[in-house]
Amino acid sequence: MGEIQIDSSDANEVLQFTGKIIDKFGPRLTGDLSTKKTADLLKDEFGKYCDSTELQEFDVHPKTFLGWIKLLTVLYTVGIILFWLDLPLIAAIGITIGIIIMVMEFFLYKEFVDVFWKKKKGYNVIGKIEPKGEVKQQIIVSGHIDSAYIFNFFVYQPKLYSLRILGSLGFVFLMFICSWVWVIIQAISGAPAAIGFSLTLKILFTVSIILVIQLYFFSGKKGTPGAGDNLVSVCIADKVGKKFSDLKKSGKGLENTRLVIAGWDAEECGLRGARAYVKKNIAEMKAIPTYNFNMDCPYLVKELFFLTSDINCSVKLSVNMAMECKEISEKLGYPAEMKPIEFLTGGTDAGEFGRVGIDATSLIAMPWGGNERYDAYHTPKDVVSAIEPEAVEAVLKIACEYISKKDMELS
Repeated sequence: MGEIQIDSSDANEVLQFTGKIIDKFGPRLTGDLSTKKTADLLKDEFGKYCDSTELQEFDVHPKTFLGWIKLLTVLYTVGIILFWLDLPLIAAIGITIGIIIMVMEFFLYKEFVDVFWKKKKGYNVIGKIEPKGEVKQQIIVSGHIDSAYIFNFFVYQPKLYSLRILGSLGFVFLMFICSWVWVIIQAISGAPAAIGFSLTLKILFTVSIILVIQLYFFSGKKGTPGAGDNLVSVCIADKVGKKFSDLKKSGKGLENTRLVIAGWDAEECGLRGARAYVKKNIAEMKAIPTYNFNMDCPYLVKELFFLTSDINCSVKLSVNMAMECKEISEKLGYPAEMKPIEFLTGGTDAGEFGRVGIDATSLIAMPWGGNERYDAYHTPKDVVSAIEPEAVEAVLKIACEYISKKDMELS
């Protein structure tokens, strides 16, 4: 790793800084004052060593991203009532609208119906460290500052998570299919569907409401402490920035690589903060080779992996970058995997860079898929003590080594 030395004291300082922010501001839901104050504090911190800093303000509708869940539940319930009233066409149209919203907002992370929810302000915090020589590439080291709403499904009966999600959504899609089948049968026959057929559907979907209605209570109104998901990643980026700034002051800094330290807001609202940054800076990122080394949920060193796809597998990330990071990780003594994101597990901020063709990957260090998620994830247990210091130390070393390697490749 050249001139940069990382040890356990660096990891402890990162964790202490993470805890300090949480103790001071608590949960940081997008649009809340606590999140703005956190961004302000980080901007001041970045300003101590960066050549330039920026607090990027953007508009966001934070409750849209999970709002579709309650809307879908309501449309499903109304659909059952319409079934009993023998109005399958209206039920079919309603549930189709709900599914389209779900696909656009969650499967693809599009801002499809955001305007129907209240608008608030989000804040990205960005610091830049310029190289000694000409800027020939830039590396964005990032995490997100906002914390998630508590997911009740992870707090209560978490082992039933997959059953409750897949079962509920399964019935939603079944209603979609059956309602349109009912409509088509009536259209072709010119008469009401057979009583046995329609009555079976009415009873089936009425009983299914016991499972589907749970979706309405999927998330709570309060935010998690958000230590591992994902404030610690921003604090890791901050430490990385300080290390390279110190190196620059000693005359041994990066030669041709601009280092960007970033804390995104609104990741938990559908990656809106990273999207705002990409939209504003796309020309700069396309002008020179740009790499996004994103970090999310670095809890457990033995669970380390790098993403090759994002946003429910709808966006490709850089396989080459993930491979480079994996090789660096293993060279440093940390076994790692590279793998695509699992469908229905959501997305990370790297996805917004991948959408526009910027090389990106996300480092993750926890079980992530179906029922195999870390018990701190999206729960009140997401405190500093849930993060392994060894994981923080590993991520620091990998990030610094990656940056140094990329800069040396230009020599």
